[in-house]
Amino acid sequence: MNPLDWDPLAFIGTYFMLLMIVGPVAWLLPRLLRPAGRTQRLRDADSLAYLAGRETRFADTVTTRLLASGAIAVEGKAFRQAGGTAVSGADRAVLALRAPFRWDAMVFALRPEAAALRRRLESAGLLLDGEEFRGLRLLAIAPYAALLLFGAIRLFADIVQGGPLFMLSLLMILTLIPMAIRWRFVSDETRAARAALKEARRENQRIRRAPTIRESDLAVALFGTTVLAGSALAAFYQLRNPHNSPEGSNSSGGCGSSCGGDSGCSSGCGGGGD
Repeated sequence: MNPLDWDPLAFIGTYFMLLMIVGPVAWLLPRLLRPAGRTQRLRDADSLAYLAGRETRFADTVTTRLLASGAIAVEGKAFRQAGGTAVSGADRAVLALRAPFRWDAMVFALRPEAAALRRRLESAGLLLDGEEFRGLRLLAIAPYAALLLFGAIRLFADIVQGGPLFMLSLLMILTLIPMAIRWRFVSDETRAARAALKEARRENQRIRRAPTIRESDLAVALFGTTVLAGSALAAFYQLRNPHNSPEGSNSSGGCGSSCGGDSGCSSGCGGGGD
């Protein structure tokens, strides 16, 4: 039976039912067809930080390392140099800042290092490059696009025949909302990246509960600054989470903050999505 000949209410009912179906399909396709990448074990705190939370987590990790080594110190809501030497290009980028410097200045100074780290992770088969990422995003929204095309054909026929337009037009506009959300929340990680991050977190559960000073950067990379609450570096945790007390964060099991903060409970807010 030709859908163009259907009763308007029957077509709208069918469109709505299809909208309920394409949503799960759009979320499932990238999970099934995500590139595998190259399986490997990661021990580098900076790489793990970038996979877990992109630029923000990377900056948290570099800052924690410098605080732990005594190279910088928290001074109110800012930072100052406190002596010590840099061990990486990222460390040098921070130590080159004019004191006192604030958190946003530190994140900005680390952007070139974060971009270089991203390129290395792409080459290592842990992150998708631009073309692969666009392809996965297009795959994710393809079910919505097909549904919109289905609706557009009927809408055009109704325009020609003078049929009702409002309800179908409204449904098509509403279809664009989950379509945009799906596009936004496709992760750019390969399967190998997710496996490496999961394995690193599994192997380092102890430092989530009680990291030593030397382990603090790896702990932050994997689990966020929440692990610093109540530690010798608690001042940095409080600077990054001004609305969370150490007691509150500990009682939440390390998951008290949203992606706007620094929970470290998911695979990372930078990648987001699935």
